[in-house]
Amino acid sequence: MQMRALGYFRDRWPFGHDLSFSPALVERLVRASGADPWHSYAILSRRWRRHVCAACSWLAETLPRDALIFEPGCGSGANLLWLARQGFSRLQGTDVQLEALQLCRELAREQGCGLDVWQDDAMRPVRPPQAVDAILSVNWLYHIPGASLEGFLRTYRPALRPGGLIACDVVDKAYNAVRGNRYHTKDSHLPEARRRPSEYVFRLNHDEVERIAAACGFCVLRRTRFLLSRPQRAVYLLQAAETAAAKAPAKAATLAPAVPDPLKGSLQA
Repeated sequence: MQMRALGYFRDRWPFGHDLSFSPALVERLVRASGADPWHSYAILSRRWRRHVCAACSWLAETLPRDALIFEPGCGSGANLLWLARQGFSRLQGTDVQLEALQLCRELAREQGCGLDVWQDDAMRPVRPPQAVDAILSVNWLYHIPGASLEGFLRTYRPALRPGGLIACDVVDKAYNAVRGNRYHTKDSHLPEARRRPSEYVFRLNHDEVERIAAACGFCVLRRTRFLLSRPQRAVYLLQAAETAAAKAPAKAATLAPAVPDPLKGSLQA
């Protein structure tokens, strides 16, 4: 019980997750690269993005420093840069936006580390990674229309070494109980008839994540839920398991949601 309590608080401890960039430098590089201004927030407020920090911390606690880590949807590279500060040197990432990758490279230059990043579609990779020890996927999959956790796991399962890890987050189904959860969070001031659908296109509870993981050849090593945030999120550490499902051909095009209607269903904690 004490170990579980310690782990709970460590996952929520905000210190030690900052990057050593001044706000002035970050703002200048964001403007120069043409990247979305949101990246300034993601970099400068990283310590408060607990779902992101927990996933990265678990990899740092688990992996040797010579491990190869890949992050699809890496954006400005904030997570890869933090991992570099922890002593990892074999770090790869992709993003669909060239501007974000340019910002990532400039930040890596400022930090004095090397990152191997390239442009690609994370859901339909033209150049998927090979023989990686771990994959980090946070804060993007559930924003992609038509995407699913199952599709993601089947796409990247072949890229992992035996026993490889995936640290990922999902929007927890607890969010379904929040008022206005069916609509875009930036449209709360508008009449319902004018609101866009929610940007969180699928939500999952633990049983569903465990079932999907098992079907795709993974077991759940660790999980935690952040229920005070909006939306509520859960973070998982998955490990590739040698099962019949794991050896089945990958289905990279399987992008349909894992449940018929992810915005419906009862609250399940």
